[in-house]
Amino acid sequence: MMATTVGVEVSYGQLAVFASSLKKPFNDWTDRHVSQGFAWRPGSVSFRSIAESAQHSIEIDVANHVGATHPEAMRVIEVPFEIPADGAVEVGSIAETVPLSLPAGLFLLRCEFLQSSGGAGERVRLTFARQDAPHFAIVRADPQICASGELLTTAQPAPG
Repeated sequence: MMATTVGVEVSYGQLAVFASSLKKPFNDWTDRHVSQGFAWRPGSVSFRSIAESAQHSIEIDVANHVGATHPEAMRVIEVPFEIPADGAVEVGSIAETVPLSLPAGLFLLRCEFLQSSGGAGERVRLTFARQDAPHFAIVRADPQICASGELLTTAQPAPG
């Protein structure tokens, strides 16, 4: 459907996707959120990045179906995500976000952290795939992620 690439400086080890209308868009992380690699609540998800702070090149796709995982993906996490009626969503981190205008609806949001390629910085692919019943899943875990046990699918807004 559509694809774009944005550059974002990721800080505090988290890449966030959220509805622009949220007053407190970032999530408060518990130890369990850190170990599973994401903190989610309706309208906001933060993914634990592989690099604590670095420039990230983020490829954003909106598709009718999710497709195969990227062959260079080291970490792959899927969560439900509802894009609001106005389509206003932001992608970024504490220090910097990029506003996007996406089609409204219910999606499966797949976040893939890809292997770094020789000095090009960190690479991430976000795929918003239309789905009626999106799910939570750790599709591929690297050594920093604990994929065992039940996933924690609720988070609180970060204070401040």
